[in-house]
Amino acid sequence: MSSNATNVTITTETCAYWMNEGAIPEADTEISGIGAILAFLLSAYITFAIVLVSYLLGSIDSSLLRPVDRYVHRCGRRRTSPSWHKALQQCVLLLSDQQIVTGIAICIAGFIGLHGHISVYHFQTVIMLAWMSSSVHLSALTMLGEYFRKRPAVLGWRIIGMLVLLVLLLVALVPTASNLWALWWGPNQEKYDERTSWAIPARCFFFKTWGEGVNPDAPLAYLILITSYVWKIGALFKSSRNIFHRRIRGPYEYVLERILHAEAVKASSRHNKRKALSWKYYATMIVYIILLAIFEFAASFAASLWLSYVGLVYGTIQIVIPRQQNAWWNKKESDWTFGQITPLVLLIQPMGAILENYRGRKHKKRNDRNSLDSEEESYELNSSTNSAMLSHRNASDTFQPTFSETFAALEVLRPSERSVDTLEHQLPFYSSTLFAAMIVWIQIGIAIISSIVFWIDAESLGYITSHNYFFVLIGIGSCFGAMIIWTVASIPFSRVFK
Repeated sequence: MSSNATNVTITTETCAYWMNEGAIPEADTEISGIGAILAFLLSAYITFAIVLVSYLLGSIDSSLLRPVDRYVHRCGRRRTSPSWHKALQQCVLLLSDQQIVTGIAICIAGFIGLHGHISVYHFQTVIMLAWMSSSVHLSALTMLGEYFRKRPAVLGWRIIGMLVLLVLLLVALVPTASNLWALWWGPNQEKYDERTSWAIPARCFFFKTWGEGVNPDAPLAYLILITSYVWKIGALFKSSRNIFHRRIRGPYEYVLERILHAEAVKASSRHNKRKALSWKYYATMIVYIILLAIFEFAASFAASLWLSYVGLVYGTIQIVIPRQQNAWWNKKESDWTFGQITPLVLLIQPMGAILENYRGRKHKKRNDRNSLDSEEESYELNSSTNSAMLSHRNASDTFQPTFSETFAALEVLRPSERSVDTLEHQLPFYSSTLFAAMIVWIQIGIAIISSIVFWIDAESLGYITSHNYFFVLIGIGSCFGAMIIWTVASIPFSRVFK
């Protein structure tokens, strides 16, 4: 039986043969050409960089920022002119549209290739390029939330595009469930030095594991993909955010606040209130502050940036490492032809758009009032929250009740009465050192977990299953443990427990 997969009809018998003997690889510059890969990577990283710089410079609309962004990262104050803000916004809009279109296009190209003999190597590249496009587009879409709020019709077709890409990605991930997916060499490297499992047609892995079982990381990929889409698309609509607060976050906070209220009322009737606080109050407060930090971080813009960062680096590793492993046969894919230069040249368009937009706004005659109209409108959405935060901070030198006194006087709102707006009794938490420490621990956890997963993937890719889920679970457990220990150790010192 031939080892050249392009000249053989794909059947169960031929797939079984290739699983044992490997297949002879062939280059495909349309999918894995150096120019096509670089164009995807540069576009994704440029989009992420612009969103990150906009965040650090305070060019994110006020309605998109949460207490984590304002209090911990101090990104609430705008450091750019309205002209630059609009120019950056337009550039991100162009690049995000480019991401969603190219992501769908590469997926369609991959599925068309399945009717032929597209290899595991090239289909893996298709999946990861689409994954990166999806990840970056989600964060870019979050940055443009205020822009789309004023233009719901413009948002509609983009959500349709996102859902189409989601479905394509979910289907494309099906063959990756096999433990034999994306292995480097065939079983007999010395005898078949021209054969590799990377060259096996990807179609052989659809709904077949070949007796090696399901890759334990496959469910994790589906979970991350679906959760991130539901999370970020839901964040675009205030109605869905209110549902989250009332149906998911609200019940937890309601139960905990009732306990805190009851224990604080008991303590308020005693002379020494500090010593009168019960162990039940402290235990409940530990859970409350940790959950508050997790919920607020998940709703923050910073979490969107972490999502994009993890997706970008993970996708880059999954593309670059296999490319290096297969460098002995894919040299043709590194040739700079017209088809490889064109995608890179087209990247100039968004860069020109940002400069053109900026110069046009800078030289357009308008008075100061008109130039600030859009900013004032975006701030109106959160004016009550911002005023409360500002008044709380300005009142730091005046008398303030302790946290236990606040809960003793608190009228606990039922979950159905809560909304996305920040509750007044939670404002002191956001300005506390303990809350900032919890956010820092969460981000340290994400950084450590992702770095370990990246390193293990880079070392094991093409050889064995990386078992990322195992390290992710250990990392999450360790992060929670560190947060609990830190919170318990803070009881004698933090004003949160007074």
